[in-house]
Amino acid sequence: MQTLSAEQRRFFEQAVSTYQSNLTSDTSVQAYLMGRGFGPAEAATFRLGVVRRHLVGHEGFAGRLAIPYLTPTGVVNIRFRCLRQHDCASEDCPKYLGMDGAENRLYNVLDLKKPGRAICVAEGELDAATLSMAGLPAVGVPGVESWQDHWGRCLEDFDQIYTFADGDKAGRRFAKFLAKEVRARPVRIPAGEDCNSIYVKEGPNGLRKLISE
Repeated sequence: MQTLSAEQRRFFEQAVSTYQSNLTSDTSVQAYLMGRGFGPAEAATFRLGVVRRHLVGHEGFAGRLAIPYLTPTGVVNIRFRCLRQHDCASEDCPKYLGMDGAENRLYNVLDLKKPGRAICVAEGELDAATLSMAGLPAVGVPGVESWQDHWGRCLEDFDQIYTFADGDKAGRRFAKFLAKEVRARPVRIPAGEDCNSIYVKEGPNGLRKLISE
């Protein structure tokens, strides 16, 4: 696992603080987040931001949502989500971008320390954050291709692992992979839906009932 230098940690903290500050005056991105269930308190909890006044080296992330990876020792990574109202695939626009040389990491590892014997694994950062808001401790993986073998050890102490994957072909592949890799139980997500869309439509109980089903 990559060890960050003190200088790298300071840069990450400066970046996250700057982009959080950008968000406080950006009503359009605030409205976008509200539409996905992230009010000011929730955005602050996950330290979400937007890249308006960017730091050196982050020019290519301008206009994107900044999603920091928070740990007990601070910020260890940031990923950037496209906020443009278009189909990223058809426009040849990567929906998510990471920094060059950054190591893939589990998202929302703070939830690994929450009380309980169950953990959820979501396909993506915002879905993991959504599960956490619903009272379901969760970590996020940005796609099956990014999985690292040592992540399985982070989940070994849990009696039950639930996979919340998108209701599409890629999501089914992700759920099948985790069932084999860490003996995770796939949670059925309706076609065309994901954790966040269910949360917006049905609230926390909409996600909780999927486990009981």
